Amino acid sequence: MSPAEILAAAIGHVRNATWQLLGNNQPDGLGLGLECLDLEALLNPDDIDPDVPNPEPSPAASLSEAARLLRSVPDQVAPAAWPVLASLTAKLG
Repeated sequence: MSPAEILAAAIGHVRNATWQLLGNNQPDGLGLGLECLDLEALLNPDDIDPDVPNPEPSPAASLSEAARLLRSVPDQVAPAAWPVLASLTAKLG
C-alpha cells in the first residue's frame, strides 16, 4: 500500500468511528463523534477520498486500527492529530 492509500484507510476507520458514535444514542456519543470529525479534518487537509473499510466492532477498535495505520506513515500525519487521537482513544477506553 502506498502512503496515500494507508492514509485513506486510516481516515476511513476514523469515519467509521464517527458514524458509530453519532448513531449510538449515548449521552457522550455526539460530543465524541464531533471530536472524530475534527480528527478526520486534521488527517485530511488535502480532501482525499477516504477508503471504506469494513467496520470494526466498536468506535475504540476503529480508532485503534486507524492509529496502527497512521504509525506506519507518520510523515503523512499532521502533528496536531496525534494528541486528538490519543485523547479520543483514552476517552473510549
